[in-house]
Amino acid sequence: MKFRSFIRPLAIAAGLVLVLGLGLLGRLTLNTPLYLIERGGQAQPQALQFVPKQATVVASVLVRPDRLADLWDYLAAPRLRQDTRRDQELIEQALLANTGLSYSRDLQPWLGEEVTAALVTPDLDQDATNGATPGYLVALLCNDSAAAQAALELYWQNRAIAGDALTFEDFSGSRLIYARRGTQQFSGEDTAQLATTLVANRYVLAANHPDVLRQALTAAQSSDLNLQSDRRYKTALKELPPSRVGLLAFNLPALNHWLHPELGETVSLTQLGATDDEVGWGLMSWQLTRQGLVGHTALLAAQGHRLHPQRATAAGWDAIAPYLPDSLAVTAVGSDLATLSQRLQPLLALTARSGHELTPLAQTIDGALGTGAANLLQSGIDRTYGLGLAAPGATSPDWLIVAPQSPALSETLEQLNDLAREQGLGAGSLDLRGTPAIAWTRLTLPKTRGLQPLQVVAEVAGLRAQIDQYEVLAASPATLDTVLHPADQTRQRPAWWLQVAQVAGPSTGYVHIDWAQVQAALVAQLPQWRLWGTAAQPALKHLREITLVSGDRSDVIQTGSVLVQLSNQ
Repeated sequence: MKFRSFIRPLAIAAGLVLVLGLGLLGRLTLNTPLYLIERGGQAQPQALQFVPKQATVVASVLVRPDRLADLWDYLAAPRLRQDTRRDQELIEQALLANTGLSYSRDLQPWLGEEVTAALVTPDLDQDATNGATPGYLVALLCNDSAAAQAALELYWQNRAIAGDALTFEDFSGSRLIYARRGTQQFSGEDTAQLATTLVANRYVLAANHPDVLRQALTAAQSSDLNLQSDRRYKTALKELPPSRVGLLAFNLPALNHWLHPELGETVSLTQLGATDDEVGWGLMSWQLTRQGLVGHTALLAAQGHRLHPQRATAAGWDAIAPYLPDSLAVTAVGSDLATLSQRLQPLLALTARSGHELTPLAQTIDGALGTGAANLLQSGIDRTYGLGLAAPGATSPDWLIVAPQSPALSETLEQLNDLAREQGLGAGSLDLRGTPAIAWTRLTLPKTRGLQPLQVVAEVAGLRAQIDQYEVLAASPATLDTVLHPADQTRQRPAWWLQVAQVAGPSTGYVHIDWAQVQAALVAQLPQWRLWGTAAQPALKHLREITLVSGDRSDVIQTGSVLVQLSNQ
């Protein structure tokens, strides 16, 4: 038998097996929640026509929530599925608190593939003298308008039976229903009342005040007023991948004002520390993975501002990654240290609070080695860098900087020595388990009681050492020793480094956040976090790590990604 005659039947058989296998795999994917990872949900939110374009923040889930719950349950380890379902119940209870509604009974039978929620305004009456009453809007897409109408009628019948006086109002062709309590239009108790309407037999709108519904219906009447037709939304959406399960839009100045009302009415990122490269509005598109979420971001320059263009590169940061310990709470890797704070300014502004700021690395280094130390390092590190904080929010957080040796950096370190001496610090040699190091110390005389002898104590402000071709600066001997002498004697990249492989293409830098270490500091900074963080705890307890990836930047738009690692294993 000729070889060709022998191989042809095998090739045909192999082809049939492959085709049948792919078909079977496709059917299995369609019959399991895994299709959400492969294809995502609805392409775009349709309910943005009801969201005023000046809304503070808007979140759209482009798939029915129970489908997401099914996927999470499907991927969970069998021993954890009972706990996972309990967490889902707690989340449902938090979201539907004080409504008397059940998702499976009252919403799921008619709910379509979209839920959009928006903070329309931080204060309904724009009067700071009577406190802030946010205006919230929720838009639900209907698959069965008759079932949705029946669910609404039953809800309001129960409210009437409970003693609420219902108000029916016709506005812009829709019937608004709400219950009014008390006489103060914007008193806290009154504004907590639910108001609903069914629009065009396709959308159920719910709000915490009828004024919010009036704004939503008015916005839908004019393309100049709603977010769906807004130029910023259309521009940003073009930069994002088409497959998604959710979209998040945010107005940064308005969001800053909501989070930090003590900073005044006219809050901008410039007032919060950014002198250029100010962004004003952003859009994030979310995809699902087996490990969690990937968010792709598009940030637009604020009105009247321009960004400094920067092209992402294929910089080889793999060499410096093994010198960054896993224990760091916040880690950054990049090629331009001077622009790191500019890239992080929107995030820092959102987490900053007047009189009590989350200390960035620059302020921490200046506090340890003297004002101007951070600027010296930014100018002297002219190549790839790695840095991190081990205890954000602490009085004296532990910090680390790793950078390749260079003539510019050597000159900078000499200037840093001079600056330290001017601050009263001494520079002395130190043998750190066989590796020579330099320690900047401050001599102090601690208070003693009674007849205890006086003792002079040397407080370490910072240390410096060389390893391989790198300069290493650290706040504590323990952190420096971790870099110089890894525990297993072999250098490994930090565990989170594998996450960045999920984002294809070059980048301008990474910032990694260990959520377990950062969460407490974030709660301390933001009072609003304490209000909803407790309700979200059943979901947040599965959050493990966040990695920010910077992408290209033109003069009008900056792209990037956010990797969110969850755990249910």
